Amino acid sequence: MEEATRKRIIRNVLLSLLIYALPVLLMFLTFYLTGQKPWKDKTPNNKSSINH
Repeated sequence: MEEATRKRIIRNVLLSLLIYALPVLLMFLTFYLTGQKPWKDKTPNNKSSINH
């Protein structure tokens, strides 16, 4: 495999991983900056049809 092709593949893989991880990283950054901890919220977000 040519060196240029290998470098292009590595660059594309790294770029793809960044694009894939960016929303998750932004979510954690938002939680950090706002102090929100939705995983500690005990109230249900929607009403279940089981308890009618």
